[in-house]
Amino acid sequence: MSKGRSTRRILGSERGTALVEFALIAPLLFLFLFGIIEFGRALNYYNDLTQLAGQGARAAIVSRNPDGTAVGAANADCAANNQTIQCQIAKTYPTDNELKDGISVCLGTLNPDKTISTTSTPSVGDPVTVRTRLKYHFLTSFFGFGTITLTSTQTERLEAPRTWGAGNVAGPGSDRSACLAP
Repeated sequence: MSKGRSTRRILGSERGTALVEFALIAPLLFLFLFGIIEFGRALNYYNDLTQLAGQGARAAIVSRNPDGTAVGAANADCAANNQTIQCQIAKTYPTDNELKDGISVCLGTLNPDKTISTTSTPSVGDPVTVRTRLKYHFLTSFFGFGTITLTSTQTERLEAPRTWGAGNVAGPGSDRSACLAP
């Protein structure tokens, strides 16, 4: 076999093209795959925050803790005080440790500037608001985009005389009060 013929055969061969094509497409494929996973995780946490805000608002309007006990009654996670609604929402009901550590729960009345007032005293029929907040950390931080703040707010009208104390309760990893504007 001549030298030119074997060189043409090597240059004309298609061996290894699949590997090269995969190497070119794999980064985009993995970016897309991890993006879907991260979106699913963030959506799950947002749904959890929405559920917790609704549960807290319902507890506040009937002036009972989310577990049905009287406001101020202690449980394994929360000491006896007038902020047990927020405490139970922040420490008892989250199902994930990341959510327990990073959640912030505020109960009060909504101001026009979207902050929650913890000093006003609502009467029966007045709206009360519960806001939950979580700084969500992405597992994969592409392009320096590593955290977003997820917030959910629920407002309902007070049905029973208020026995709870307004204010914010936060997990140890929370970075900001949920009483502030989103």
